[in-house]
Amino acid sequence: MDQGKKPRGILERLDAGEVVIGDGGFVFALEKRGYVKAGVYTPEVVVEFPEAVRQLHIEFLRAGADVMQAYNYYASEDKLMNRGNEAIKLGVR
Repeated sequence: MDQGKKPRGILERLDAGEVVIGDGGFVFALEKRGYVKAGVYTPEVVVEFPEAVRQLHIEFLRAGADVMQAYNYYASEDKLMNRGNEAIKLGVR
């Protein structure tokens, strides 16, 4: 990209017919590596193994992902009332 050009947003890129690649498979990859057991509540891995989540983000970027998601699956405020909100904060770091 040229230094003076403003990056285009995802919707602009899609409207132009570009393919935009997103990350995915967090739970599957982390479960396969032994960091989490998939179930109703899985975002505790961002508190217990933050480096594993960070490394997985890096792997998705290296694989060509254009879009990165915050890993806060099922970590809404009402679900975390009894668990605190540390997982949400760590999931978007």
